[in-house]
Amino acid sequence: MLYRVLMKLRQLNWEDARYFLAVARAGQLGRAADLLGVSVMTLSRHLNQLQRRVGTSLLTRHSKGMQLTNEGTRLVEYLERAEAEIEAAGSIFESRGQSVSGTVRIAAPEGFALKVLTPNLATLLREHPDLNVEIVPQTLGFSLSRREADIAVMVGHPSEGQLHSELLGTYDLGLYASESYVAAHGMPMSVDELLNHRLIGYVEDLLFSERLNIAKQVASEWISNLAIYSPIGQVEAVRAGLGIGVLHEFLLDHDEGLVSVLPELRFSREFFLVSHPTTARVPRIQAMLTFMRTLSDSMHSAV
Repeated sequence: MLYRVLMKLRQLNWEDARYFLAVARAGQLGRAADLLGVSVMTLSRHLNQLQRRVGTSLLTRHSKGMQLTNEGTRLVEYLERAEAEIEAAGSIFESRGQSVSGTVRIAAPEGFALKVLTPNLATLLREHPDLNVEIVPQTLGFSLSRREADIAVMVGHPSEGQLHSELLGTYDLGLYASESYVAAHGMPMSVDELLNHRLIGYVEDLLFSERLNIAKQVASEWISNLAIYSPIGQVEAVRAGLGIGVLHEFLLDHDEGLVSVLPELRFSREFFLVSHPTTARVPRIQAMLTFMRTLSDSMHSAV
């Protein structure tokens, strides 16, 4: 099927293809039209022209917008390689070297996005003032392969194939309580004693990855008296004296008023930088990837 599609694309209208890529990335007609600066009617006309040309459906509607068919997903890979070559070639003629403009969407865990990525973006945006950045959460069922983002920061290796991943950095986690909580309720000296305290953890059915549920590694019987979807929210709850929780140490400050609980229980996880191999040479993607590789030190200096 894809071979027949590609043969029909020999006389491709690149404008149709560009509009199709915008919808594939945005996932919604209205959003893609806004990004392109055209009406939904104009965008729909280009999509229909492309689908008539290839003789197959490339997109289907679902409850949250538009979803790629199998042929659409594979066609995106070919078109993105072509787009990358076009953008890379165009950069040769830019007076400032590579042309870095447009929008890059990054999907990242909340703690990384707010504590590591966002505080360091000023340097990148000063160097590339025409670059637009979107930071989105990794909700349950998130898929980089379906073009829900250009780049992702993931805990552990991605399970999806045909993605490029590289180690971005490691971070540590440990059990913490506030000084006020320990003064009021005492310090647990074992896991059994810990289970008799008020515990703070995740809303388990909202976890993007089971690897995030460190509390269950502390004790399989762990039941959170206060469940919060956000790791930053958990830090705030522990700081407020509401209980004991497993906290990301790069989210903590030296003067939090927190104390380590059962310090022999230490955990570490890895952040991986994940991207589509077909877009690595697109200047805006390349610039963002290069910048994000510098962020590892920030995870440690934030402690």
